[in-house]
Amino acid sequence: MDVRISKHNTFGRMSVFELDALREAFRRSVHENNVTEVQWAEHAELFVKGMIRKENRAVQT
Repeated sequence: MDVRISKHNTFGRMSVFELDALREAFRRSVHENNVTEVQWAEHAELFVKGMIRKENRAVQT
């Protein structure tokens, strides 16, 4: 696992803390949207794509 001190030192890699926050956000999304276990794979794909779009918008501004 790649662990880094600063989010600016290695472009494209996430720290353990960022991964934990992402995991918790996914859990919340599953709960809030009543996603069944069968739907997790599809929901995860859409969730990650949405997070990437948000990150790209934040980097561009």
